Amino acid sequence: MGQTLSGYMFSVAELYFGWRMRSIMSKVRPEDIRLYETYDYEGIPLALDTLKTTMDELNTFHIRDDDVFIVTYPKAGTTWTQEITSAILHDGDIAQVNKRHTMQRVPFIEMTVGGAVYDDIPRAVQMLPKLPTTSPRFIKSHLPGQLLPPQVWEKKIKMIYVIRNPKDVVVSLFHHGALMTPPGKFSFDFVFDGFLDGTLPYGNWWEHYLYFWERRNEDHILFLRFEDMKKDLRGTVLKISEFLGKSFSDETIDAIMDHCSFQNMKNNPMTNPDTLIQIIHGGKMPEGQSFMRKGQSGSWKAKLSQTQSEALEAQVKEVLAGTGLSFDM
Repeated sequence: MGQTLSGYMFSVAELYFGWRMRSIMSKVRPEDIRLYETYDYEGIPLALDTLKTTMDELNTFHIRDDDVFIVTYPKAGTTWTQEITSAILHDGDIAQVNKRHTMQRVPFIEMTVGGAVYDDIPRAVQMLPKLPTTSPRFIKSHLPGQLLPPQVWEKKIKMIYVIRNPKDVVVSLFHHGALMTPPGKFSFDFVFDGFLDGTLPYGNWWEHYLYFWERRNEDHILFLRFEDMKKDLRGTVLKISEFLGKSFSDETIDAIMDHCSFQNMKNNPMTNPDTLIQIIHGGKMPEGQSFMRKGQSGSWKAKLSQTQSEALEAQVKEVLAGTGLSFDM
């Protein structure tokens, strides 16, 4: 059957982690979040909430042989892909999946929202060795490949990597920032310019992509494209299942697809990050805003100016020349 989380029993440490995550978020406010304020770590800009002490700890973080990682540049389809994969790791047992919020099922290994202000926020890098007691662990990261824990590469653990049209990524980055930080703190021009010159957290989008593109044929890496996933969800479920050594009935595949449809994820309090994000907004999401906005390809057309669109197209042409990687711009 391959890797599985069936029959998973909650550990005391995990229950504590979930409680701490909610209790700490109840005191964090948008003005406490250092989302697009950065510092330099080994040549890569990282958000202040990605603490340097966390990054230092990741250098010696112990990776289990059966760990599974999902790695993406931010806003490339992470939450959707992690939910598909989580459902697969639970053998399509949707009732079991829905017992824990996605942000608890898939720890974000380097991020500590509000960590630059509050030093008592629990950090996944410290909690993960204690939970879960069964395997595999499913871990999320936006770190570029060279900053991932070294044992990820030494042990060649399973990694799923997703790319998305950079025009859609930059628009989604702006909306994410607008949701998480005080109104008007970051303009779209600020986010776009930072995306173009690589000064936003995690650095140049294209360097992030190419690191994994060049390793896409390695057996322990599954390289996916968001736009292909949108066109063929069933094929994506089958591809991830095969990658993880699993085979399911048509009925189970259908259940996973239904669970992971955009509308069902948006309506499900265990898959929509709004359930937790609303805590930092005093218990109610800002009017008209949601972590899960549209889940579509091509929404950039309503946001990018012609000048911005052409500038990004020119960058894509320059940095991807000769790599074999391309986008429908």
